[in-house]
Amino acid sequence: MSLALRPGTARRAPIARASASRSRPRRASTARSSDAEASRRDVLGASALAMLANVVPLAPARADESLRTYADDELRFTLEYPSDWVVATGSLERSENPMGGGARDVWTISPPGRTRDVNVTVVATPAGADFTKMGSLGDAYGFGMGLVAPLHRPKLKKGREDRVQRAELVDAYGKGDYYKVEYTFERPAADIDSVFLVLAGLGYDGRVGHLYTTTAQFPRAEESKWRAQIEAIVDSVKYPKPLYG
Repeated sequence: MSLALRPGTARRAPIARASASRSRPRRASTARSSDAEASRRDVLGASALAMLANVVPLAPARADESLRTYADDELRFTLEYPSDWVVATGSLERSENPMGGGARDVWTISPPGRTRDVNVTVVATPAGADFTKMGSLGDAYGFGMGLVAPLHRPKLKKGREDRVQRAELVDAYGKGDYYKVEYTFERPAADIDSVFLVLAGLGYDGRVGHLYTTTAQFPRAEESKWRAQIEAIVDSVKYPKPLYG
C-alpha cells in the first residue's frame, strides 16, 4: 500500500446525492443465497483487512487548536478533525474476490508523532448492487462479530505464541443508516492493547457504490486522554447516500 503525505490539507466539495429507487426483490434460490452469504463474508473480510492496514510514519504538522472540515471530492465523505493532525491517502491492493471488485481507497489522519497507535482511517470498499442498505450485511451485532471474530486468536500451536492476539466486542448498534461498533484488540508480542471504534455505512459516490468504514484506534491505557476527541471525529463523519434503499 502506497500513501501520499498531505499534512493538514483539506478539500471542500458538495456531496453528490443520487435519487433513491426500489431495492431488488429477493429470489428463492439456494445458489443465490450461497452467493449472497459469500459476498457478505467478502465485504466483512475486506473491512477487517482494511482496519489492520499499516500506515507509513508521517511528519508532524504545525500545531493548531482549531478544527478543519475535510470533504473528499471523489469518495464524497466528510468529517471534522483537529487541524494539527496529519493527513495521508493511499490505496490497498486489489483483492481477488472483493465485493464488486477494485482496490480500496484509504484516507488516514493522526496526531503528530502518534501515527501507529492513535489514528482515524476511512476505507471505501467497492460494493455490489445487491448491497442496498446495511441490513444486507446482517444486523449490527452480526456485523460487529464479523469484524472481531477473525482477529481473535487466543491459542496457537507451540512456536507461534508471538502471534497470539485477543479481540473482544464491546458494543454494536445501529446509528441512523450506519452501524457503530466498539471492540478491544490486544497483541502482547507487539505491545498492542487498543480500543477500536468503527462507523460503517453504504454510499454512492456518483460512479461506484461503496461500503465506507471509518476505524479509529487509541491505546486502552490512554483512554481518558483520547476517547472524547476520537469519538467527536467519528461522530462527525458523513457518507454519501446509497444509490438504492
